[in-house]
Amino acid sequence: MVSQAEIDRLRTEANTILTRIQRVDEALERARSEEGEHWDQRELELTLETPHGESIEVTLSLDEDAASNAQTRYERAKELEAELERREAVVGQLAPMPRDPVAYLVCYHLDTVEGNYPRSMAGHLDAERGHVEDLCEQLDSAGLLERVESGTVKQRRVKAKRADEVRQHHTYYRLSREGDHLLRFLGDRDGKLNVLRHLPDGQTIARRLARGGPDYPRMTANELEMEFEYVRHLYRALQRVGLVTVYEGSTIKGSERKLKPKDETHKKHTYYVTTDIAEELLRELTQQDRDNPSS
Repeated sequence: MVSQAEIDRLRTEANTILTRIQRVDEALERARSEEGEHWDQRELELTLETPHGESIEVTLSLDEDAASNAQTRYERAKELEAELERREAVVGQLAPMPRDPVAYLVCYHLDTVEGNYPRSMAGHLDAERGHVEDLCEQLDSAGLLERVESGTVKQRRVKAKRADEVRQHHTYYRLSREGDHLLRFLGDRDGKLNVLRHLPDGQTIARRLARGGPDYPRMTANELEMEFEYVRHLYRALQRVGLVTVYEGSTIKGSERKLKPKDETHKKHTYYVTTDIAEELLRELTQQDRDNPSS
């Protein structure tokens, strides 16, 4: 797992080996002339004092001298640092996106219909018109949407509309090239991982489903004391990204649902469960939290 703590540890070990190079070489030579368990893994455990006076344990390769042991660590630290920078850059790709599930739904809607205005979008998404208008302005300012002159919007490209002509007095939006690239990114593993980091309560909902089994928005909202409309949109956004999916069974067995266990639950609502990729990503985030407890 890539972490700044691991990079720092490797560099500290490398610096310590070089500052204690004579002692390390002597310990390696001595180990090579003696029998012992170190030959099983061809490694030697050695306690050294860092340049800052702290005591650390280092694992040395018997096949390398002190300088080579240090260089191996420097090279590995450089590789991990490059990977960490790449991951941070990936996180940054979601920076322009408002941290609101409806913003995700607006982008996916416009990817489908190729052009629409806020009042119509609000109806399709079952969201408040003013909220959608504000988000469209934010997405436009961020470069993820672009305004379209209503006279240039062709009916055949506005699939959400049924009228023969689009309404001329509305402000229409469509997904920009940057918005299209963002949705493509969300289709990748890294994109899905960063949605869990970016979208408030997204990780909470996903972990709840992964731990407790199928659940539906109304119960989630009640038990977590969240607004129902917000939770409903959050579920839908996570579904569009590919992190949750609708539970297809007609009944839910008690072994599947740990939140409110019953022998069997007959479906009266739309229940959701996490996807396989979501559960894999949640395990990765858990490991990252363990590796970086202070982050």
